[in-house]
Amino acid sequence: MSGETFETLLAPNLQAIRRLVKSRLRTGDQTDDIVQQTLLHAFASRDQLRVESKFRSWLWSIALNEIRAFFRATRPCVSLNQLPNFQIVDQTASPHAACEQSERGERLRASMARLTMRDRTAIRLVDLNGLSTADAAHSLAIPEAAFKSILFRARQRLGQTLRRTTALPAPRRQPKGQTGNVYQLDSTRSTTLARIAA
Repeated sequence: MSGETFETLLAPNLQAIRRLVKSRLRTGDQTDDIVQQTLLHAFASRDQLRVESKFRSWLWSIALNEIRAFFRATRPCVSLNQLPNFQIVDQTASPHAACEQSERGERLRASMARLTMRDRTAIRLVDLNGLSTADAAHSLAIPEAAFKSILFRARQRLGQTLRRTTALPAPRRQPKGQTGNVYQLDSTRSTTLARIAA
């Protein structure tokens, strides 16, 4: 292909190539440089084009390759040698931990199944669904004080059931003068229940 033929074919496609490059870049600063590189490569390899009717698609493919090359060259990267203390830590649970988690979940579900419907509902509303005692009491249409009593006893019964089937520690009693729950399952009852029941 002669230079004159190249110019003839390029003229109606030049603005389309410029729009293509500009639309793919986030800023217009590099548009002219990439268009220029596209035209240089197209002109240098013009003899590879066999069918002139495919000039437009051929030119577009060169422009897209130049855009990809630009993004590859400007992609930020940091050498691992600059991070001597960098360690890749596997965040996934080990198979052993996953198995223990599954067993804890099964024990919890089995223990929950042994409770009465009232006890299960109280624990689910607060410890699994995250409702406050006031909201849970309101949803059951009972006074908050009555719900707190139900929840307290339900947790006690769940703890007793779990201790019969597992090696959980004995209930921890709080010193005199302190208020709060007498029994705490693994010291963080809500988090533990939600985690092992999931």
